[in-house]
Amino acid sequence: MALAVLILLSGTPAATRDASAQVFPLDAIGRLVVDGNRVCAAFVVRSEERRVNVRYYGSSVFYENWIATAGHCFGDDLIFIQGLAWRRIPQVIGYSGGAVGHDVMIASFTTPSRVPTLEPAFGEYPEVGDRLLLIGYSHGALMMRVSPLAGYDARGHMEIEGYASPGSSGGPVLIPGTRRVVGIGIETTLDRPADASPLYCVLVRCAVKPPYTAAHIDRIKGIARF
Repeated sequence: MALAVLILLSGTPAATRDASAQVFPLDAIGRLVVDGNRVCAAFVVRSEERRVNVRYYGSSVFYENWIATAGHCFGDDLIFIQGLAWRRIPQVIGYSGGAVGHDVMIASFTTPSRVPTLEPAFGEYPEVGDRLLLIGYSHGALMMRVSPLAGYDARGHMEIEGYASPGSSGGPVLIPGTRRVVGIGIETTLDRPADASPLYCVLVRCAVKPPYTAAHIDRIKGIARF
């Protein structure tokens, strides 16, 4: 008899494969390397112009960019990778850990020009049966999967009838065909024998099974001012 267990979706760094940003909104999504030994997904939700006055040179323009990801992807050293662009994340604006909170995080980095963003669908709650798109990283390789919403758990998180592997933590859950994000992937479900130790799935690769869990995008409003 198998026991379904939830695990966090963070994984280990690996190379990714390319996909068309014209079909899927990949231009705002990237890998988040955490302390050099874990990989999550993250996505840009804000890119706003900022001006600073520099003495004798006038004003200087830059862009402040906010990324959203899972709260358990917090670390001391964060690097956001999009293609060949590696951007160190100097500031965590706020996060809520998975053990006692909603498992979401907002962090920021700056660029000299505006970067593409996804649109947080605040207040938009999909109904059971609605199809949702998760974009993340399955053991480092780019993953995109469309699956229906099964329901909401006792925490208010979305349970989605699909597969999500380690590395997908922090990936956006979107309304298919749009740039509107309704959730952030945080947990997946594994099978293991009922009498197995907690280390069983470390030693033996357990099969992934539905559902996976996503925190609603509204959760980020509790840790950052939008």
